[in-house]
Amino acid sequence: MNDLRPGNELARRAHRVLSPVLGHYTWVPLERGEGSWLITKDGRRILDLTCGIAVTPVGHAHPAVVKAVSEQAAKIMHMNVGVATTEPPVLLAEFLRTVLPAGIDTFVFQNSGAEAIEAAIKFARQVTGRQAIVAFRGGFHGRTVGALSVTSSKSSYRRGYGTLLPDTHIAPYPYPLACPVESARDPEGATKYALDELDLMLEHEVPPEHVAAFLVEPVLGEGGYVAAPPAFLAALRALADRIGALLILDEIQTAFGRAGAWTVSDRYGVRADIITLAKALGGGLPLGAVAASRELHEKWQTGTHGSTFGGNAVSCAAGLATLRVIKDEGLIERAEQVGAIVEEELRPLARAEGVREIRRIGAMIGVEFDNKARSKAAIAGSLERNVLLITCGAHDQVVRFIPPLNVAEDDLRTGVRAFVDATKGAKVATPA
Repeated sequence: MNDLRPGNELARRAHRVLSPVLGHYTWVPLERGEGSWLITKDGRRILDLTCGIAVTPVGHAHPAVVKAVSEQAAKIMHMNVGVATTEPPVLLAEFLRTVLPAGIDTFVFQNSGAEAIEAAIKFARQVTGRQAIVAFRGGFHGRTVGALSVTSSKSSYRRGYGTLLPDTHIAPYPYPLACPVESARDPEGATKYALDELDLMLEHEVPPEHVAAFLVEPVLGEGGYVAAPPAFLAALRALADRIGALLILDEIQTAFGRAGAWTVSDRYGVRADIITLAKALGGGLPLGAVAASRELHEKWQTGTHGSTFGGNAVSCAAGLATLRVIKDEGLIERAEQVGAIVEEELRPLARAEGVREIRRIGAMIGVEFDNKARSKAAIAGSLERNVLLITCGAHDQVVRFIPPLNVAEDDLRTGVRAFVDATKGAKVATPA
């Protein structure tokens, strides 16, 4: 959707000065956001079902978040947490202790999800005295060198970069539609296949005593909105315990209601040693975190990790305000309702040509098509109908729905119906 028409002056200016290394779903010129809506420079209203890729769970410009940002900015914008102490990161950490799984009670704040992953890798290696990190195919953990080393949602993310972080290994993820064993293309079969292959990896490639951590997204984000079966995560927990490794759950996209609970760890009852957080954590401002027990954090040597901007006062104030809205307005519970509405409205596509699967956990919904041309045509048609959606998956073959958790039901139904109409009306050339 390369919208660089003469009337789109902002896009043409951006095109001149911003690096083409950045990919773009659209060049829609935005003026502001209001709740679930985006308003363009020329006054067009577009329903935002992306949340800035899961970053704004309470919508745009929520009054409580705007107030928190404004008040904190008027007090102090920034002070490095290692130089002096401001209250917002302490308040946010105290709040997180009340909603995250028992035992996850100590935090180091970062600027982003990628930085949280980088920190978690360093953390796991240092405290275990081991080096190997085992991640899972289809996972997306970021684009910095360490995070990219454990990312495998698309090979194109690694193009031209050569050798990345050593001693990182990629094992199969239980993605039924992508399972190479045709008879195992169901959750139980895909789980068995993935675990069997992991056992073979530990037998032939990586000695178990070398493994510092298993790093896994409990729901693939960029990889296609595929939820791991609970049995798979439980088996990883047991395996980590058996070989003395840590279990890191990357909840950067899933936490804070998106998957229908504060965390998938809680939803499935799977204990993580380390949880990485970002996206919704900052409520629209850059913020990430590495969360673990006090006991584990005390093994991380003082001074061996740090951040200039991690724990920024304004970001933490925005994050705290956002999480309080989620709690006070019952948005964890509403996430299931939001997801159920989307799922209901998508039923006309269940047997539509080119639709392979519709899947959901909480308010994360993926529609997998048989090829990229169909998914791209569907989101292009949706945008023509004033609904913003984006894709994911190894081949961009999945359209993902990431609605605000407080989106009005009528708006949500109208938006999903627009996508259904766009999908049915799309004219797609059959790939050669």
